[in-house]
Amino acid sequence: MTLLLSLVFSILLAGCATTANYEKILNSWLGNTEELLIQKWGVPDTVYESGNRKYLVYYRQNTVYFPGTPPTYQSWYDSLTQTVTTTQTGGYSGRSFNYYCKTTYTVENGRIIHWQWQGNACTAYE
Repeated sequence: MTLLLSLVFSILLAGCATTANYEKILNSWLGNTEELLIQKWGVPDTVYESGNRKYLVYYRQNTVYFPGTPPTYQSWYDSLTQTVTTTQTGGYSGRSFNYYCKTTYTVENGRIIHWQWQGNACTAYE
């Protein structure tokens, strides 16, 4: 039941946060300076340089754990064989879900000219 409620809550939140909204934010950075990006987003996790281009990589991740539930047991007595039989139903083990977002900005002559993202958590709220 806990997992079901958590999944429903996640789906409701996901309805508000979308990749389209995230891409709107990324598009708003096109033409801005590298310095302004670093002021707002912080120091990048990784920086690559190739020729006159620089690639600023921001990476975030989160792991969410949903605990499992114990099974239920039902026993019955067979008077003919004089034995007790117990069956187990339901229950599941806990699960972890990993979420991440890797965003790379391309900078040329000090200005952001391109972006790309990958991951399953690259969303933003309107």
